[in-house]
Amino acid sequence: MQWEEIAQTKRASRDRAIPPEWQLSLPQFQDTQVDVRAVPSQCGILTTRELDITATDAVELVQKLVRREYTSYEVTLAFCKRAAIAQQLINCLSEVIFQSALAAAAQIDAEYAATGVPRGPLHGLPVSLKDCFPVEGTDATIGYTAFANSPTKHGEDAAITRIMRECGAVLFCKTNVPTAMMAGETYNSIYGYTSNPYNTFLSSGGSSGGESALLALRGSPLGVGTDVGGSVRIPASFCGLYTLKPSSGRFPIAGTRDGMEGQEAVRNVVGPMAKSLAAIEMWTRAVLASQPWMAVDPVCLPIPYREVQIPRKLCFGLLLDDGIVKPLPPVTRALHQAKAALEAAGHMLVEFRIDDPLYTDTLKHALYRSAAADAVSNTLAKTEEPWPRGMEMLEETVKSNDKSPATVSDLWKAQVKRTEYARRVLQAWAATESKTGTGREIDALLMPCTPWPACEKYKFTYDNYTSLWNVLDYCAITVPVTQVSVVDDVKPPYECRNQIEADIWEGYEPENLKGAPVGVQLVGRRLNEEYLLGVTRACDDALKL
Repeated sequence: MQWEEIAQTKRASRDRAIPPEWQLSLPQFQDTQVDVRAVPSQCGILTTRELDITATDAVELVQKLVRREYTSYEVTLAFCKRAAIAQQLINCLSEVIFQSALAAAAQIDAEYAATGVPRGPLHGLPVSLKDCFPVEGTDATIGYTAFANSPTKHGEDAAITRIMRECGAVLFCKTNVPTAMMAGETYNSIYGYTSNPYNTFLSSGGSSGGESALLALRGSPLGVGTDVGGSVRIPASFCGLYTLKPSSGRFPIAGTRDGMEGQEAVRNVVGPMAKSLAAIEMWTRAVLASQPWMAVDPVCLPIPYREVQIPRKLCFGLLLDDGIVKPLPPVTRALHQAKAALEAAGHMLVEFRIDDPLYTDTLKHALYRSAAADAVSNTLAKTEEPWPRGMEMLEETVKSNDKSPATVSDLWKAQVKRTEYARRVLQAWAATESKTGTGREIDALLMPCTPWPACEKYKFTYDNYTSLWNVLDYCAITVPVTQVSVVDDVKPPYECRNQIEADIWEGYEPENLKGAPVGVQLVGRRLNEEYLLGVTRACDDALKL
């Protein structure tokens, strides 16, 4: 079977798993409808109680499940139905496992009725997973037709899959990714493009774009993605979500399928995604309480959840522009809105600059792009699948006779340069102590996630606002702030400084991005996730006031 037949068969299998009674009728949704977030409540598929369930935050859901106000079966059924609706609206799912999820939920309910002991900190909660996490009986294609029809065998689940089940979660679906998970948008030859539910003409981000789109439509209360260059932060910011990109080693990555397996110069990390910061913290506590460093993941650091005291007065670094691509007006407005809210709450902000912001971008080829080009090429060739749109640079690397692949020596040299650059950034961060007025360095850095609030389809071109922190291994959190306004986000006169910036700015029309969420990014020191969560809570509280 070559790639077209494989893709067609795989899509058909996924679609058949959605019961006929959960299918939308044509008048309920037209391709011209831009904002589809109201469709689940209007289509009549969900009962009033199911709408209440799916509107409830993950933390409160767990509390209600433990108090027996809801059963896991009815909560899982509600989210299965809503996920099915989301799939039909925005094409966000890769694997539909509703029946096994309902059986697992019923078992949790029976066990709880018999023992009175909750299964774990995520007792009975439905949780969705990015496609890359192997789950028994399902594929983990990561967008390749070559990996289809090879379901995960018993005992080969990813570490996160096992931990979620041990924590009491019910795994009910997996979500779409770009080919090899190497793009800031989500599309592949099997499942096609995943749209943004706020505006279906826009991207949901990538590579965890299926996850972000599903969560934005409340088709899941809590999801798990991965990030090696912005892959949870970009989609979270595009879809109005919170997410945590940890430093490498904090959460287990073992068993996860990776588009660049063996690449460790910039390590992939696992991160939670949700509609609330409280849900992110709940997931973090649950995973670390499982002590994954003991027997699950050899590279997971033995650092349990650390309770931290957050000072009453904080000082944030503020980066409005990295000097390469100035963010579009909605993003700049969101940064100023966050700044004003923080100052009104009594916090301080000081200017922060990134010296030579594209320095790490020049290292990426030597660090992993050359090897990635060969890996992608070899996998595509197995089914004669064509190179996906957006990978022209990798395709050219493979096709060019005058370009030799990076050697081990090249990698070592690049890693020396990376470490030297990390030292420079570390010194700049520490030097802020003299400017904050708190006797401490900045508590976090407030900055853009991307130049866009959400980009139009197939137009993502710049990830340095996020990928920089993967190379440096700092932790980061996204915070939703506002939405694009046609009135407030008009395009000002602006002379672009380079072609990358010109390509982004010259195509900007606020009308095209109407309704898109606008998020910001808070960056913290390496391995400082608990402190960053506390600082982000202070920022979130200020924004809500």
